[in-house]
Amino acid sequence: MTPTPLRDRITSLIAWLADRIAGLGGSAGRDHAGGGHAGLETAQAGALLARLRHLAARFRAVAATPIPPPKPAPKPAAPKFVPTHRFRDLSADPPPERSGLPRSWRWLLRLVPQAAAARAEMEALLRDPAVQDRLAADRRLGPILRPLGWMLGVERALLPPSRRRPVILVPGGRAAAAAAAAEYAGARAKAAPGTDILALCCLPPTGRRDRRPVWRGCAALAPSDGAEIPA
Repeated sequence: MTPTPLRDRITSLIAWLADRIAGLGGSAGRDHAGGGHAGLETAQAGALLARLRHLAARFRAVAATPIPPPKPAPKPAAPKFVPTHRFRDLSADPPPERSGLPRSWRWLLRLVPQAAAARAEMEALLRDPAVQDRLAADRRLGPILRPLGWMLGVERALLPPSRRRPVILVPGGRAAAAAAAAEYAGARAKAAPGTDILALCCLPPTGRRDRRPVWRGCAALAPSDGAEIPA
């Protein structure tokens, strides 16, 4: 029996999920576990359906084209250093509500528990050796699948790697963030190949919700060649 092409497996999964989302609107998930889930608002359901259609169309279009020749692995993106102290608007007016869909990991499963079947199906797909080989051969597909797996709460080790710049929190203001960026660049230039500067110069996340590491500095960092990297 000829195996189903990956593009059809993925688009069928997205179509199944879209069918479950359509028509739920504000009632999605509200009756689950005694009303413990807020559910999708009507506007959110519409935005989610549009996004799912876009992902399906994009994946089908890319998967239908020939796999491009292999290229050298891209260099890791330089991190973005964000200060923890920012100027805030002290106006008495309440801040405007954010529009669009949530961005946290597993957000769709929390609002729509019925999506658990889609998560299980996607995890099974990503464990398939044939799918893993296809994603490794065509790096264009991974960034399309990652948002879908992220919203469903797919096991993170199975998700294709992200191309976004890692975000590092820097205690202090903008000057501290700029100094951290310069320190990182200097350490990166002097470090031995393969040295993980961020792992050596950052503290791991401490909060359950904010998973961004915190910059602690590269003072007296010694790479594998024995030469110290000054702060």
